[in-house]
Amino acid sequence: MKTSQIEERLSAEEEFDENLIRENGCPDFCTVIAEYIKEKGIPRSELIKRMNIDMNIDKNYGYQLLNGTRAPTRNYIIQIGLLLGLDIGSFQALLKAAKKKPLYVRDMFDAKVFYAVKHKMELDKAIDFIWNT
Repeated sequence: MKTSQIEERLSAEEEFDENLIRENGCPDFCTVIAEYIKEKGIPRSELIKRMNIDMNIDKNYGYQLLNGTRAPTRNYIIQIGLLLGLDIGSFQALLKAAKKKPLYVRDMFDAKVFYAVKHKMELDKAIDFIWNT
């Protein structure tokens, strides 16, 4: 159920329905990243390969990140988002699903991520800009 639908139900109901929230909790990182991979039309194996080449993430570790066996760091989430070419809203959703702090443009690092995403920087340029300047 979409968040807006949950909001509508909570607004309309006379009594708070705990089951509504239990049954429609925040999706986890694996679920959200799988949706974005599908949306982008990139096979998981191709994303893992690119994570290995572009981010130097071992293939086994990459699969563990995507299937939920390992929790990704915030930096890995950002790099994966850049690799997938996600927009800011999708970045925020991915960070939220992974229980990481959202991008906050008053923070220099996050502002650089925001700028790189908004200006559609290529991955290598974005990584250099964000982490090396």
